[in-house]
Amino acid sequence: MRKDWFDHVAKTRKKMSRGKKGQVSHVAAMKEASVTWPKVKQKLLRKKAREEKKLAKEKVIENC
Repeated sequence: MRKDWFDHVAKTRKKMSRGKKGQVSHVAAMKEASVTWPKVKQKLLRKKAREEKKLAKEKVIENC
C-alpha cells in the first residue's frame, strides 16, 4: 500500500503542477492527495481481491 500511496501523491503532484512555472511541493501534494486517497485505496483493494479470486479460480481448474 505504501508504494500505491506514493504513486497517488506523484499523480496528484503532477496534476497540481499543470499551468504553473515550477512543481508543487511534495508536502502540498500529500495534503491534497489525502483527500482523495480513501476512494483510490478502496479501488486498489477491490482490484487486488479480484485478481486473487481469479488466480484461485484458475488454480482450482488446474487441479481438476
